[in-house]
Amino acid sequence: MFNSTATAATTTTIDYHEHEDNTELLRLQGIHIAHGAKVLLSVDSLTLPSHKLVAFIGPNGAGKSTLLHAILGQHTGSGLKTDGQISVHGQPIDEVMRHGHIAWVGQHERFELPLTVLDYVLLGVSPNLAWYQRPKAQHVSQARRLLEDFELCHLLSARVQTLSGGEKQRLAIVRALMQDTHIMMLDEPTNHLDIRHQRFLLTYLRDLARRQHKSILVVLHDLTHAHRYADAVVLLHNGQVVAQGSPNAVMNSEQLSAVYDVDIKAHQTEDGVLFV
Repeated sequence: MFNSTATAATTTTIDYHEHEDNTELLRLQGIHIAHGAKVLLSVDSLTLPSHKLVAFIGPNGAGKSTLLHAILGQHTGSGLKTDGQISVHGQPIDEVMRHGHIAWVGQHERFELPLTVLDYVLLGVSPNLAWYQRPKAQHVSQARRLLEDFELCHLLSARVQTLSGGEKQRLAIVRALMQDTHIMMLDEPTNHLDIRHQRFLLTYLRDLARRQHKSILVVLHDLTHAHRYADAVVLLHNGQVVAQGSPNAVMNSEQLSAVYDVDIKAHQTEDGVLFV
């Protein structure tokens, strides 16, 4: 275990929703990531449920993105010292990743290849094809449906480099949806999106979890969105898990104010809780 200069956090673990399916999705044990003497993430134990939209919240530098990258194994060879074990449904995470069972949307997707919007989206089916196979007609039909859902169908033949920031963000999400995996991980997917597209995306992801039993892990900065759309919340601070559980149990004014180091009020409105 590394020596950390961060203030020790007391983890609060709270039952999610009684009588609901709380099948275990992910189990993390002894996860420690450090850069030199600086500890970026220190999680002794964390278990996440299946078939939920799980939101990771916390201030800048809390370890939200680091945690997702740890799950993906993206710190390997990065110069960071890493320890710990991660399993998905009891299987080692590297085996799950090798078989392409997790779709990923990062903060900084790259759009450098000279592809059209349709070609880029069809990259999502590549893990399911042999090297000599091309996407089939049903893949193209599915891509068109998703592009229409995300209001990108009119850009079907456009080059990805010509798209706006918000259009690129939605395109990356459509590409991930084309993978049709049981697990999706998204790091701040509402970046660059206007409020209408933010609400559409989060409603879409919540419905995937509830209707298609997908397991979705997402980093969010907007506390109101996290409370309104997530089934479960993990609150991080200084690289440690402070609390996890249902939004109502975790996201109280006292705990959020302490973690964010600013006065945060929760106001009940007719549309739900608003955090200011």
